[in-house]
Amino acid sequence: MKSLQLTFLIEFILGVVVFVCFFAKAESMSFVKIKTAFVALCILLLIQFAAYSIRAHEAGFMTITRDNILTILMMVLIVPFFEEVFYRGCLLGFLKPLGSDIVFPIMATSVLFSLMHMQYNSLTDHFILFFISVILCLVRIMTKSLLLPYTLHMLMNLFAFAICIQSFY
Repeated sequence: MKSLQLTFLIEFILGVVVFVCFFAKAESMSFVKIKTAFVALCILLLIQFAAYSIRAHEAGFMTITRDNILTILMMVLIVPFFEEVFYRGCLLGFLKPLGSDIVFPIMATSVLFSLMHMQYNSLTDHFILFFISVILCLVRIMTKSLLLPYTLHMLMNLFAFAICIQSFY
């Protein structure tokens, strides 16, 4: 458990350094960006709810305790930040100039994002992750922001934990 938390901390520090050095200057907010992010959030939450509903019998419930609260916070705050900086920031940004359109960079980024989540065994889970990544890539491209995909990713993870919570201790 401690090594997992240390890994998350290192990912977060690395993500902050990369974000500040390469992406922070381009961040700005507007109504159009927020509207785009809101529509994407609704779609992502529907996907999460549908996925949970389909396999609720497999998911089980969790209890939040003092022992797992730090891990849950890291999965909601730190992991999405690192993944957005790496996948939608660095990888998508690297692949965009390689193609004449945005289809290849979005597909390649989404395939790698899906495959990176090795904790999932089913093809359905990987397809869901792929589709979620496509949406996050589109938000990144449409808004030219990493903060909005990060916020969406964070809220999506929070929602996924929230629907599995049985009780608090």
